[in-house]
Amino acid sequence: MAPWAAGLLSLALLSGGLAVAWPRPPAEGSPDVTFARDMSAHHAQAVDLSVTMFKRAADPAVKLLAQDILLTQQAQIGQMGGWLMAWGRPLAGREAPMAGMDPAHMGLASAKDMRDMETLPVRTAQTRYLVLMRRHHQGGVTMANSALAQVERPEVRAFAERVVAAQTSEIQAIDALLTKLMGQSQPEVDGMHHE
Repeated sequence: MAPWAAGLLSLALLSGGLAVAWPRPPAEGSPDVTFARDMSAHHAQAVDLSVTMFKRAADPAVKLLAQDILLTQQAQIGQMGGWLMAWGRPLAGREAPMAGMDPAHMGLASAKDMRDMETLPVRTAQTRYLVLMRRHHQGGVTMANSALAQVERPEVRAFAERVVAAQTSEIQAIDALLTKLMGQSQPEVDGMHHE
């Protein structure tokens, strides 16, 4: 057998082996595709809130948290978009992201909450941001835990596990910041309570 023919045979066998070893891309409507789109939309709101707070925050710890969330979650949106492209799936499906989910249960802020973040006094806005982000993270953890019961792709499963761990840890950091801010004498935050 000619060397080039042996090379082609080896390449064909390798390609066949990879096709068997690598699972086929997830289908449209699969839990993996749905999770990538839904979590991207969920992350996008956290990024928007955090961009606003990064610009406005006076407290260095709140500003640092906002910066961390916006950078981390924007990068993760890119990662999930990369999966969709690699799987040959559009970034957006026929249904709106998170269709059928209760926005409040998923920790999504209302349109009014989003507007208020731009106009509330800075100290009040900082506390409100932490309350909103705490709920948002709780919703993200719920979504990721739900995905862990359904997704098949190992990279998606590993990602969901990281979301649960990271956002659970950040909820603890948010609680500490809320305790600090609410313990200070600030008339603007009177009556605001985190859950």
